[in-house]
Amino acid sequence: MRSLSLCIFAALLAGTASAANVNGNKKFPDYSMVLIGGGLNTCTSASVRDCTDTDTFSAAAKVADVFMLTQEHLANIADSTFWSEERVIEQQQTLALLEFVRSRVGSERISERELARLWRSAEIEIDGIWVSGRVNYNALTDRERNFVFDQLQIMASADKGSKRNATRQKEFANLAKTKDGFTTEIYRKIVELAQQVAGPSRAPRILVVTASGRDPFAAVDMYTNVFDEAGAQTSWLPLNAAYQAAQHELVDNKPSCDQLPQYLAAYHGTYQRERVYPDLMQQLQAFCKQGTDAAVEQIRRADAIFINGGDQSLTLQAFRQPDGTATAELKQIESMLGAGQIIIAGTSAGTAVMAGGSYQGRRTPMITNGDSYSAMQYGAFDLAAPQPGCDKDQSCSNGLAEQHLTFSGAGGLGLFPWGVLDTHFSERGRQGRLIRLQNDTQTRFGFGIDEATALLVAPGQQDNQPEVTMEVLGAGGVYIVDNEKTQSAGEGAATSITQVTTHYLTREDKLELKEGNLRTRFAQWKFAPNNNQAPLLNSGDLFERDNYRQLAQLLCLTQSRQATARAVRVGQGHEIRLYKDLSSYTREGVFRQPGSETQYCSYRNLMLDIQPVN
Repeated sequence: MRSLSLCIFAALLAGTASAANVNGNKKFPDYSMVLIGGGLNTCTSASVRDCTDTDTFSAAAKVADVFMLTQEHLANIADSTFWSEERVIEQQQTLALLEFVRSRVGSERISERELARLWRSAEIEIDGIWVSGRVNYNALTDRERNFVFDQLQIMASADKGSKRNATRQKEFANLAKTKDGFTTEIYRKIVELAQQVAGPSRAPRILVVTASGRDPFAAVDMYTNVFDEAGAQTSWLPLNAAYQAAQHELVDNKPSCDQLPQYLAAYHGTYQRERVYPDLMQQLQAFCKQGTDAAVEQIRRADAIFINGGDQSLTLQAFRQPDGTATAELKQIESMLGAGQIIIAGTSAGTAVMAGGSYQGRRTPMITNGDSYSAMQYGAFDLAAPQPGCDKDQSCSNGLAEQHLTFSGAGGLGLFPWGVLDTHFSERGRQGRLIRLQNDTQTRFGFGIDEATALLVAPGQQDNQPEVTMEVLGAGGVYIVDNEKTQSAGEGAATSITQVTTHYLTREDKLELKEGNLRTRFAQWKFAPNNNQAPLLNSGDLFERDNYRQLAQLLCLTQSRQATARAVRVGQGHEIRLYKDLSSYTREGVFRQPGSETQYCSYRNLMLDIQPVN
């Protein structure tokens, strides 16, 4: 039985078919969603290491954030309403160390890297006690350190004076000189699909949403520029948690847009943005005052929306009401997505937030935090994610630690109902946390997307077609967990999860879902491995870095029937066995780009058992 969430896709075609017309002259796009696992390495003026030529941008382009240590800025850091009583010592030491740095640099403008270097290398005496800058810097939580940097940041400008009419420098991108061909390919794919929606008579209109960012202004220039570079007409859509707060908190029956700086501090944890990005703050203010109807109209005229990475919980607050219901902006997106009139793309948190709704009668959760080791030891919690660094100041709430696995049982935006979405997947060893979350929530499918990799999604239209067709694009693969046959016992660290069915699809592989049945199709240029070796494969620290992927790839490429591994710290953890049964298939192939080639190995029905260490 189709879920309610699937109804919004009732008019979309499956696979790559593009035969149906919209409004008599538009065709459905080949794919309606581009879900990226993060890790796009784009050549920009602030990241020339990703450029084929370091001499790519003019001197007018922004190369780094800029900071200045003035008495006024340091006074802002002393704000007693920010620091708790328990953190007074850290506050005082921070101020003293930064005052020491100021005595060395004066009114000089410095980069974040230089500021951090000077701060960490400082040593001063306070009341007869020597204080190390490195110790102080590391003792601060992410929230505290961000607060300090925000208070010291100023607008990046080519004019080193203090003129009021100085022009803000912007970060520029150059796709033609981006080293990573997979990154370029994914950006261009989004624009290509948006062009299918727009039709041949004009450039596609793409809206960039930066709601996932702690600083929702920081990535605006880069993303709008990169999509312009790819051939789109790009605009920033300033939807974020602060904007929605202003829409709900009325003053004289009008949105409280004058309070946006306070909302940015309260919801995003970001400060002094009107000083750093005055033009973008003015744009946000104007957007806020125009209100919801104007935002919906901008979405209505768009051909694609791209959501950045950061924190998916922030994105959720940009698109859902405080009671969890959809905002008018999200309803407009749902309507257009169901009619084939818009492409939805996201990277990292912008991908994870897409999960939600329900599939086969069960709610689809949205993952929000955690690592694989903590997930297997403690399980999953339907609670707000702990703040980064909260272990340092004992501010983690609900009895959680910083790396505990958390999720939202109500889901995210609900645009992808077929399973949990996770990102930066193989690179950060997140297989354990995805499997544990699915086990604890009884979620059938999970999709873990690697970096510089995209999952293309085409929901189906008719009952005799698949409910959804997906294809993999990019550098890595998509790890899929199917819990249909999974068995589990025990609880907490004693939980065992066995007979888990896993798949790993790579470039140009496809999958289809219909009534819970998953069907995979490997790319035609991939063949069965002919490596006759059958070594005993073993690994330690399985969920560190990409160790899991490396072990699974060895099993995929050889005639070995199983591989074993451990994920243990201080004698506690789990043993893992990967094995092939009669239903297992593997396929390998090589994809060549100018100057490089990438070897892939895809597999279907690789089984997995996870048992606690005795």
